[in-house]
Amino acid sequence: MLLKYTSPDMLNSTITDTSSGVNLFAVCTESFYTTERVYDPVTGTKNTCIRRRRTVITDVHQRQVAEIIWAGRVPLSIRLHGEMLDGVTPLFNGCESITIIPDRSSEMRVPTRLGAMWVATRRSLELHCSTSGAIQSAFHLNSVQIGQRLRPAPMPGMGSPYLEILDLHSAHMVEMIVSCLIMDILRRNVFDVSPQDFDRQLGPCRQSDPTSRSLISRLAGLARS
Repeated sequence: MLLKYTSPDMLNSTITDTSSGVNLFAVCTESFYTTERVYDPVTGTKNTCIRRRRTVITDVHQRQVAEIIWAGRVPLSIRLHGEMLDGVTPLFNGCESITIIPDRSSEMRVPTRLGAMWVATRRSLELHCSTSGAIQSAFHLNSVQIGQRLRPAPMPGMGSPYLEILDLHSAHMVEMIVSCLIMDILRRNVFDVSPQDFDRQLGPCRQSDPTSRSLISRLAGLARS
């Protein structure tokens, strides 16, 4: 299955099955303001009105299947169907650290709870089976579809993001879409790749307790200009 994001802003886009033309999912992100206890190194912890963003994913039947509450680029909470996750750590199978393999072009590996592992480099993002190593899905940014194949677009901004699903149970599709979105932000921060528009608009992270965040959360929250 090949899924196409109809907009380069993946936080505000429909996701279409290219073979049938059906819009399987819609992604919408809006900002809101809330009052939270925020730590300041000078004044200490105090109530502060801060801006958050909420990303909602709905399916073809207009049912909400996922929700992400963002603090900058860090997901504060993630809801998948009826399950609430406390940040990114449960999504990545309790992982609080990242494996970087320098002799493989600085390859980064992050496990998931789906029996698979995200494998990222500066130019690629793929989901591999944890046991066989087979590729289950691959993320393609700024690409064009020619026949049955994807090619890099000749110029930045001329193509679209695609998510190629090779071997993944349909029940795991929403979780894979959510984790792919977060992993691409993480990949760009780790390898110092310029953010896309959807990544940049999230802005820097402002957290109430930066010392409590996992390594993955801290890497996702690094600001890039």
